[in-house]
Amino acid sequence: MFDEHGECGESDGRDVNSGLDGQSDDGQVVGGERAVPRNTKPIRILLVDDHVVMRDGTRRILEDEPDIVVVGEAGDGQEALDVVEECAPDIVVLDLGMPKLDGFKTCQALREQWPAVRILVLTGYEGDGYVRTLHRLGAEGYLRKSASKRELIGALRAIADGQAVYGEEVSRALKSDDHREYLPLTRKERQILALMAGGMKNREISEALQVSDNTVEFHVSNVLSKLHAASRVEAVVQAQRLGWLDSE
Repeated sequence: MFDEHGECGESDGRDVNSGLDGQSDDGQVVGGERAVPRNTKPIRILLVDDHVVMRDGTRRILEDEPDIVVVGEAGDGQEALDVVEECAPDIVVLDLGMPKLDGFKTCQALREQWPAVRILVLTGYEGDGYVRTLHRLGAEGYLRKSASKRELIGALRAIADGQAVYGEEVSRALKSDDHREYLPLTRKERQILALMAGGMKNREISEALQVSDNTVEFHVSNVLSKLHAASRVEAVVQAQRLGWLDSE
């Protein structure tokens, strides 16, 4: 386990021999439990949330399951990246709103550095924009923190089986993209978008382009609006999908 000193512990190695079947016909499971084969290795979970109470509550829920073991915890995205290799989780349960490195950037970094690790986002954030961004960043699942114990456990088992756990939210969000029009960016907006894609913050962009912070904020706002994006990360992901960053 991940102890108070930031160390990752070992799995308890318990055998798995029970479970219930609750898989949907289309392979997208939002709740329920599947049958667990005897002697199957437990699903290794890393919990990432800046709220200790939330991590403790989630851990208690999962500790009761014979086929799931929490092998580590982290209080922010940067800490998660520091310990994920040592903990070797199968699934990272990830919050979005965190200090140092938010959930979007953590998801992107996990995909780039540990592509075999699966990601379930467990968050209080709502909206098609968040779902759309996480889907494009490669997260295998998305649940709100209001989800039931059954939904959470079912989602983890489904993701461990290689399924996606989004349900109708992603289909609705992605379908809406097909009917959207994207206004062209100005030359300055394209410059700023390219710098955003490089990870620059507003102050760094203003220094690089020798313009005021207010000017950068104005252009960033326009970029997000034109790309129908809820965040900078979503704007970059959307621009990459549209091929707008290729020439930059």
